[in-house]
Amino acid sequence: MRIALIALLLLMPATTFAAGATQATLRQRCLVAIPASGEAADVKSLKQTLAVPLGDSGFLFQFADRNAGTFSCQICDDANPANHACASIGLELSYRPKDGEMRRLPAELDRKCTYFLQKESRAPGATPFIDHDMVKRIHVSGDHTDSRWVYNMQLDGKDFRCVIRKSDGSFRVEKQQGDDWKPIANGVLW
Repeated sequence: MRIALIALLLLMPATTFAAGATQATLRQRCLVAIPASGEAADVKSLKQTLAVPLGDSGFLFQFADRNAGTFSCQICDDANPANHACASIGLELSYRPKDGEMRRLPAELDRKCTYFLQKESRAPGATPFIDHDMVKRIHVSGDHTDSRWVYNMQLDGKDFRCVIRKSDGSFRVEKQQGDDWKPIANGVLW
């Protein structure tokens, strides 16, 4: 039996192993994001009910707790410089209570802020969507308040910040100019 299994594994292409490792890594990011979202959840009691590939580099995972509800996590392999299919950085997380409406949850906000800073620091229409070399040069630290998440960012010696309101998910990325902060991007994250 063991020899047959080894023979089968040797016949499988290397990409199958890479895809499995990528799926496991992305799944783990989802499981870390669920409790970090602020939604009460016991990750150990969640059962994965769905794992659907989204193209070559993404997945949709669902995790259910029979008493609480279902978490859905859409994620792309955004950390892989060889992958040009991801349109942004950071996963999308939502939650549907057992007897309620689905709602989006905050997840990987530092990554999303990094995405918008690198996007706005490039020429309009630049491709691919993610400049991995630039992303590596962005340093992020959190400085949160009761009403806002604040991510201080530095890129090539310049100071930026990303401010996200906890009440509605609206955000703005700002560049420091002297004592003032000039908005360079804004929107709603969830």
